[in-house]
Amino acid sequence: MNQYLTSGTVAGVLGFSAVLAGVFGKPALQAFLADPNTAATVLQVAGGLAAIIAGGLKGVGATK
Repeated sequence: MNQYLTSGTVAGVLGFSAVLAGVFGKPALQAFLADPNTAATVLQVAGGLAAIIAGGLKGVGATK
């Protein structure tokens, strides 16, 4: 999964989303999505969520 969830991929998805937001008349959302710091924040949040989920799944599947 990490091979697909790179900063370039996230920046590309957010850039495309920014274009769509502009097309639909949402300039504030467009500016937010086009900001490069947004991609870094999204990656940090996704990494944190993946760590929490992985920790939970390891605990759920553990048997003694």
